[in-house]
Amino acid sequence: MILVDKKEPPRLEGMKRKILCCGLTTIDLIEKVDALPAHGTKVQADTAFIDVGGPATNAARTVSALGHEAHLLSLIGVGPLAQLARGILAGADVAVTDLAHSGAPAVSTILLTPDGERTVVSANNAGREAAYPDASVLDRVDAVVVDGHLLPVQVPLARQARQSGIPVILDAGSYKPGLDALLGLSTHIIASADFRLPDNPATDIELVTELYSMGPTLAARSAGPKEVIAAIDGNIHTIPITPAPRIADTLGAGDVLHGAFAAALADERSELEALVAATQLATLSTRFPGALGWSRD
Repeated sequence: MILVDKKEPPRLEGMKRKILCCGLTTIDLIEKVDALPAHGTKVQADTAFIDVGGPATNAARTVSALGHEAHLLSLIGVGPLAQLARGILAGADVAVTDLAHSGAPAVSTILLTPDGERTVVSANNAGREAAYPDASVLDRVDAVVVDGHLLPVQVPLARQARQSGIPVILDAGSYKPGLDALLGLSTHIIASADFRLPDNPATDIELVTELYSMGPTLAARSAGPKEVIAAIDGNIHTIPITPAPRIADTLGAGDVLHGAFAAALADERSELEALVAATQLATLSTRFPGALGWSRD
């Protein structure tokens, strides 16, 4: 467990923690289809809805849904889509610091099939520049979550957090050029099944071991319905997954895991306890439509 010494009064049990999430915000157009369309064909969606998305954004909404104080650093911008994103985030009780000079949130098109799997097309933050936030953005923060989608901001932010004794949790969804610096600054790395280091087709245990050798106190890999492999204090742990009795969709389950892990870690639960609890909530989330459907039931 990371011990944070910021010379503040002791926290009371049950007191709200402040989690800072930095990274991608998208506007998601989500459509449920019987099957993915073949090339050059059209299909009719059974249902469709619009939501916000992005790893850091969904992690922040998870933090808020779990009763803690969520603060999001992201590129929002201007225009109708930006207003929509702000409205949804305000409704989720997520405070937002907009780092955008201009432009609008990226749009993701997501197709959900009856088995709960999703296909995503998104421009992410391609070509957008971000303003670095004021140093006070880390005031009272108990943990930081970064997703690798805003590296020019996330690397110095992670460095500042480490200097202040604040845990830095990396959502390693996929490898991106420049991510190595963030890997070296993270206290906790949780990688997805899609994550690979360059030129390294490692097994789950080999990858977790290599990530752990970069300096975090926890390195783990989640893989959907498969067991989670984690290295903690030099030991390998296996966390079994009890499959959900039914799957509505898997959208945002990994993001829920990272937000829940940050909240549990800030609550001063052990790293293994935090990972187990986060894994359980991520599995539960697949029973409900949307990344935050579980929080509304």
